[in-house]
Amino acid sequence: MNPPPSSSTGPWASSVRDMKRVAILAAASEVFGEEGLQGATMRQIAQRAGCTTGAIYPLFASKELIYAELLATSLADLHAHVSAAASGAGAGLPHERAAKAFLDHYLARPYEVNLGLYAFNGLKKLGVGKEHDLALNKALMDTLVLLSPHARRSRHSPPDAEAMATFAQLIGTLVLHQAGRLQFAKLSPRQLIEHSLTTRRRAAGQQET
Repeated sequence: MNPPPSSSTGPWASSVRDMKRVAILAAASEVFGEEGLQGATMRQIAQRAGCTTGAIYPLFASKELIYAELLATSLADLHAHVSAAASGAGAGLPHERAAKAFLDHYLARPYEVNLGLYAFNGLKKLGVGKEHDLALNKALMDTLVLLSPHARRSRHSPPDAEAMATFAQLIGTLVLHQAGRLQFAKLSPRQLIEHSLTTRRRAAGQQET
């Protein structure tokens, strides 16, 4: 049996590099979920991944670049889920289905709520580099416009006030849920959001589909 090729650029080396990358990203998602971007360190990520920091730097030059990749993947998954709900069949208006899909997505991925909060505040304080910040914020905006009951005006239109109001309530609901504060009112996150959507639809005189 022939030994694996020793070349650092061959298929075998590429496969090993990909496996290391996956392991580092998985470990980093846990560390960022617990510590946030500011609190996490490359040493913590390396320990969780079972490697040294020296094994990480050839793949990721900084923790910010790891964070940017994780957040880009998270936001892409969020957009696909929300977009499918808004354009698919089901009860409620498209923007209502989008809001419920947004909530359900993060309820199923609680560790991504903390990850996403940095995108939600625009990455203004910490940032992951101008180019990454712009791309991540655009990815978030593409999802937020789906929360509006109004048609998107153009490809680059920002979310309107109604979309942002729904977004603010979704984030508030998720934070309250994770803090255990909704238990006082004996309400589930879904019940709270459905109540809000129904109230706003009636106030606007819209008809449920």
